[in-house]
Amino acid sequence: MHPRALEAGFAKVPRSAQNVFFILLVGLGWGLLGPASKALFAAEPGTFDGITVAVARAAWALPLFLIALGVAWRFDPPRLDARRWLAVVLAGVLFGPFITVIFSVAAQHTSVAHISFLIGLSPVTNTALAALVFRTALDRRAIAALVLGIAGVALLAATHSSDKSAFLGDVLMIFWLTGFAVYACFLRYIGVRIKPPMLMCLVGTIAMAALLVPGIALGYGGAIGHVADTPSIGWWFFGEVVLGSTLIAQPAYAAAVRRLGVALATIGAEYTALAVGVVASLAAHEAWTPLTVAGGAILCCALAVTFVPLPRFLAPSRRGA
Repeated sequence: MHPRALEAGFAKVPRSAQNVFFILLVGLGWGLLGPASKALFAAEPGTFDGITVAVARAAWALPLFLIALGVAWRFDPPRLDARRWLAVVLAGVLFGPFITVIFSVAAQHTSVAHISFLIGLSPVTNTALAALVFRTALDRRAIAALVLGIAGVALLAATHSSDKSAFLGDVLMIFWLTGFAVYACFLRYIGVRIKPPMLMCLVGTIAMAALLVPGIALGYGGAIGHVADTPSIGWWFFGEVVLGSTLIAQPAYAAAVRRLGVALATIGAEYTALAVGVVASLAAHEAWTPLTVAGGAILCCALAVTFVPLPRFLAPSRRGA
């Protein structure tokens, strides 16, 4: 079917339902990435680690992004000025070698619960950085959310204070939060001058190429040929790492940002991702300490403080904040 016919058919769906659909796609894709990474690390410890999984992700996703880019370019080539082209390139480089690798390495060290709670803080950090970059005022709720977020992160880190490996994973997730906030601002800056599918095809192609080339050169390509060693590995890798979190969640997030703005799109997706991650952590029987519960509760309070009343996340943002 012609892409324009699909777009016309999708346009008949109520806008609020479209927003829910995009948010659920993003939340599921992001929420299951930590559990999927853990499953791969456990399946073949000598083959899969944080960096090799990231490089394998790039190797298998890049051809798909190239095909999608060719199709999207044929029907609707982008028309961007030089600054926005630069923003597209920078977003791709940031998403590939930085965001993707840091998350994958962090997942190797810290727990799914910590990953989920720290990802859940991203709406707060995204809002704060967007306010700084786009020169919009932070209200008292946003400031209170930042304070709560810092307290929650501190409590989570305290649970791993005696475990250097797990503590490193938590620290890496803080760097991930910073990088992801910058990435969201790039998407916001590029704005409505390019449609989400084209934007993410461009960003994804640049990201995967920027990750794959140095990854192979540095000798981290050993997992590329082992991603289908067993049905379980193939399911987690192709179903979630390549498709769910990369080829589906990223375009859905770009569409949500375009429709709802950085803050509202992120909170909807992250609430879903947080819920998925917590359920996955409990299903995997991870050990939860009282500090884990307290830190997670404070981070959830930070989310709620930032975006009360919650139902507004389904309505289009007029300010684009």
